[in-house]
Amino acid sequence: MVVSLDEGSGAGKSTLAAEVASHVEATVIPCDEFFDATITDEEWDSYTSEQKCRRCIDWKRVRREVLLPLLTGENAQYHPFSFYTENELATSLVTKEPSMIIILDGIYSSLPEMSDVIDFKILVEVSSEVSRYRHNVREGHEDEDWHLCWDPAEDYYFSALCPPASFDLIVVNQ
Repeated sequence: MVVSLDEGSGAGKSTLAAEVASHVEATVIPCDEFFDATITDEEWDSYTSEQKCRRCIDWKRVRREVLLPLLTGENAQYHPFSFYTENELATSLVTKEPSMIIILDGIYSSLPEMSDVIDFKILVEVSSEVSRYRHNVREGHEDEDWHLCWDPAEDYYFSALCPPASFDLIVVNQ
């Protein structure tokens, strides 16, 4: 079973994914590790909110390097995205073992183009004030440039592409 655990930055998705995985022996795939490193800053700045939603994560890579092997019972191996390497992929290799439940932990993980592999979609609902606060605490500063770039994309995603009514379950996180 493939489960998408979705909501914006600072919602508590990763905390919830880890907690669930510890109880049901799920394999958690942090979608941030598949940020599309091929897109330049200039390209991101020119993208519409919809383009940012659809291109932020390299879903072809997620399918090829993670989902395909795991769904056939094999280990998955990949190089995660890194802000610290020249080609923006870490030199270290991550290995994930197959399990009966695979959790895609990340915003945009419930995109309609992923519906052929996702069995259950969960929205982690949290107020925008709480998620913004948590995001800024995690980053260590106000992170205004990030919010200016990504808040409109997240708003578009949850209003036009994946509104709350499209999810199988909504978990309210305070």
